[in-house]
Amino acid sequence: MGTCASGRDKFTFELKWYIPLSDIVIFEEPAVEPRENSPANIVALKSQACTVRDQILWDERNEDKRSRLGSRGSDKQRKKLADLEAQLVLASPNLVFRVGNRSAARTYTFFLSSEFERTQWIEAVHALQRSVCRIEGSLSMYELQAWITACRTFLKTNMGSYLLRTGRDESLLVGDLHLTLKELQDLDQPADLFVCVEVDSYGHYFRKAKSKLVCNSANPRWNEQFIIELEGSQNLRILLYEESQDRAILRAKCTQKLSRSWLGDRAVDKLVPMHNCSLLITLQFVPSEVTLRRVPTARTAGLFGAKIQQVCKRQKREVPFIVTACVREVERRGMAEVGIYRVSGSASDLGRLKKSFETNSYEAEQLLKEVDIHSVTGILKLYLRELPEALFTDELYPKFFEAFNSSGGSDAAAKRRNLLHQCFNMLPQQNQNIINYLLAHLVRVNQHEAQNKMSLHNLATVFGPTLLRPGCSGSGKSDSGSRQQRCDPLAAGTVDVMAQAGILYYFLQCHANPGQQS
Repeated sequence: MGTCASGRDKFTFELKWYIPLSDIVIFEEPAVEPRENSPANIVALKSQACTVRDQILWDERNEDKRSRLGSRGSDKQRKKLADLEAQLVLASPNLVFRVGNRSAARTYTFFLSSEFERTQWIEAVHALQRSVCRIEGSLSMYELQAWITACRTFLKTNMGSYLLRTGRDESLLVGDLHLTLKELQDLDQPADLFVCVEVDSYGHYFRKAKSKLVCNSANPRWNEQFIIELEGSQNLRILLYEESQDRAILRAKCTQKLSRSWLGDRAVDKLVPMHNCSLLITLQFVPSEVTLRRVPTARTAGLFGAKIQQVCKRQKREVPFIVTACVREVERRGMAEVGIYRVSGSASDLGRLKKSFETNSYEAEQLLKEVDIHSVTGILKLYLRELPEALFTDELYPKFFEAFNSSGGSDAAAKRRNLLHQCFNMLPQQNQNIINYLLAHLVRVNQHEAQNKMSLHNLATVFGPTLLRPGCSGSGKSDSGSRQQRCDPLAAGTVDVMAQAGILYYFLQCHANPGQQS
């Protein structure tokens, strides 16, 4: 076994240590899913690569500058990007794989990037131990190094395509991959099956999606959709697992190369051959320049406490980036989390996230993937709470309050519905768009109520005050509310909180059951 060092033009292999095949012991790790707990330097490298990539894209679009300066500036940026990508190749793996030397009682640790890669190592070692005859005597380090040097041209490394990339190679994919897992065909017998999806990022694979478990089926149908972030990606890896009593068993695997030559904004059906079956999937790619996932880091004003209209105008977005980024992360890994949006996040994480969103949105998006999911929901609620004016506006809050409390007559419910819709239609269009975006997300959260225990009532209680409570200087109260506040401020606050939750609950119901709207 050896470690490899890379140069810009070729690979060299230097032997550091070795274990005879017969003496290799593999230490089984607990059956846990690999997690992308990237250290800070990984985030910094990705942020730098993102900046350089955006500069290259800008140069390519600016034909006048390119004709004046030639291609030297662009070539320099491409070389810088290649260097950053090479650093990411070496810095990314974080999944522990331990082997031991039975004779020497020593343990060695590798850092791999995915459970699949660890499985490949285990299978390869076991296959060699079964098939290779035991060699009598021992080899020296010098003899092994001489053999490696002599056979260097026949040795291959999976990292080569990433470390030795040139400007002529197809660009690595950066953007969103929309994947639909449809069904498995030609399976020989029924089984309990699920699918895991991995994509490579600068040479290393990371798990990005996991399907539901389909039990006792010879033709399992998932019909599940995933939005997978691609960042320096070339390949999609699909792993088919069978659930057993002890741990999941890898039944089949395949790798699908991703290329802009066939992958675009139109959905493409693919029948992917696996070991003794085929998986039907649909793929669609939306590049980062279309999704506008990142906003410029240079800001003329702050984010927290700024008017939401100013933020949207500055970012050229209908919904602020912090809102869409947090919603995306919650829907990626938080939908089954018990108490999602009710459980508080870490104060230190909230501080880090707030600072990142104020200074570098790309780094903030990477940090969202690392922190506890309750910190993700916490920063979203904090941003909405710190808006200088609630989304339902200070001016219209008294009208919403009065509409919600309107009563009398046999058609009181219908009257309340009509008044609430009239008030909603009076909101600025941008506010309506953002509110509708959040309501649709909360309804999707509620669809997982069996797992996360978050009913529409619970969600309305959490978000009612956040989205409706008026500012201190706003009118913010109906006349009756103001009179009550003079008598008993605490009671007035309680009435308002109940009304705010009730108003939001009504609009959540409208989104959850659109056919029942008046």
